[in-house]
Amino acid sequence: MPIVWTISASAAGGGTGIQADLHTFHDFDVYGCTVVTALCAQNSFASGYTAVTEKKAVAAQINALDSDMPADAIKLGILPSKDIVESVIKYLEDFKGFVVYDLELENSGEVLLGEAGELVKTVLIPRVNLLVVNVDEAKALTGIAVSSGESLADTARVLLGMGAGSVLVTGAHIGDKRVDLWMSGDRCQWVTIDPLHTANNRGGGNVLSAVMTAAEARGLDIETSLKLAKAYVTQGIRGSYQVGSGPGAVAHLGWPASDADMPNLSETMPVS
Repeated sequence: MPIVWTISASAAGGGTGIQADLHTFHDFDVYGCTVVTALCAQNSFASGYTAVTEKKAVAAQINALDSDMPADAIKLGILPSKDIVESVIKYLEDFKGFVVYDLELENSGEVLLGEAGELVKTVLIPRVNLLVVNVDEAKALTGIAVSSGESLADTARVLLGMGAGSVLVTGAHIGDKRVDLWMSGDRCQWVTIDPLHTANNRGGGNVLSAVMTAAEARGLDIETSLKLAKAYVTQGIRGSYQVGSGPGAVAHLGWPASDADMPNLSETMPVS
């Protein structure tokens, strides 16, 4: 069975973070391991106190796993300090597997503040095989507001210029469709689906990235990976429900089962 690590925060509410990653990995028949970078006091409607893991504890987790359960693929999530970013970069220098970075914004709207942010942009991103960002995160990195297929493509090109092997920009609205764009070099795949109108979609980007990581560990091609990831999230949103007083999280319902949840993939830009 392929081994997949998630290097990210533990979210108490269970709908995001390493908890959501492990649920997703299980559904795609890969073995999930965790490197915990922070403990987040989070529920369905708010994130409160966060305890950042010490650098030596992160390094110890990485070393323990590497000595016994080395990863076929790694998903990076919340890396909340310069020390942790440095530890991850050091490990990736010799890592030969596939790396997915599900970049998330700080509460301030920044990627990361100060030296940590510069390390992410200039050293970490060039070491990842797939950078996954939503349109808000993409704007924070590029300054481009996505409002059309053309601006979505421009955004992906700028992100590729930062050094990642490929990028997946999610959550664009083009006409009456939800559109994601995967790009690598001269290749691209436009992923299009009808939107689901519900607030119960918490953790969608987290889960999408986890599917992409699991699919890569299983050796699936990019077209299949993109279809499965979008279908799994769509199925999970369709089957989601509230736990607590805030928005419900994406449900983990196994391998996508319905053609209705499958997106359309195309190498050409959808018409708005």
